[in-house]
Amino acid sequence: MTQVVPILRGMPAAEAPYSKKQVNRHGRRLRDMARGDPVTDELLEAAAAIDWWRARHARPLAKVNANLRYYVRKTGVDPEVTQRLKRFTTIVQKLRREPTMALSTMEDIGGVRAILPQQKHVDAIVADIRGQSRWNIRRVREYVDGRGPGPKEDGYRAVHVVVEKDGCFVEIQLRTPWQDTWAQSVEQDTRRLAQGLKFGEGPDDLREYYRMISEYLSMREHHETPSEEFMQNLAKLYDATRRYYNTESS
Repeated sequence: MTQVVPILRGMPAAEAPYSKKQVNRHGRRLRDMARGDPVTDELLEAAAAIDWWRARHARPLAKVNANLRYYVRKTGVDPEVTQRLKRFTTIVQKLRREPTMALSTMEDIGGVRAILPQQKHVDAIVADIRGQSRWNIRRVREYVDGRGPGPKEDGYRAVHVVVEKDGCFVEIQLRTPWQDTWAQSVEQDTRRLAQGLKFGEGPDDLREYYRMISEYLSMREHHETPSEEFMQNLAKLYDATRRYYNTESS
């Protein structure tokens, strides 16, 4: 059984050993596995199926990356585009956080991210993607002010375009440098502080601090001056949340 995963990873899509229905069933099996459960042949088979489905996204992901770079260049910007396949353990964790989700419908197993100088560059790329028949768009989410659905409750800002390529969903994330700075900070502190910030978890004051930081960065990006009351409240939250960081280093 230890050789199952490497063999499946190199298998062409036309020889897919699993249907989407089977992929979903195996996803549920690993989702429901409890810590300490014995490792059985069924669990190994489920792990192999998920790993195959993950690897199945690699080629479509590379194609979307190449296509996106073309549109970034059209805006006159040197492409700062990265890609990643969601890690196996992260896939299982997401299935547990969202137990009604079928694995075959998970939209961000393959992810491409582009950092653009300004929101107008993001908007130009989205317009180009919408206007080209080569893109099979599943959905567009504009997590920015004045759009739908707007910034997330935790302060996250970006535009996400989910496309279908060769039978797989790939999520395109388009951010400005200000938006990326905030998102990277939250991701780093999610790991360092073990507070689940990236997933809407953690203490209320820490989550409110990051929401206000996001608002502050958005004001900076739009050359707006925050009110004195806003800055005072932000300073209070900064002082109140230092204890989480001090505990980390003590």
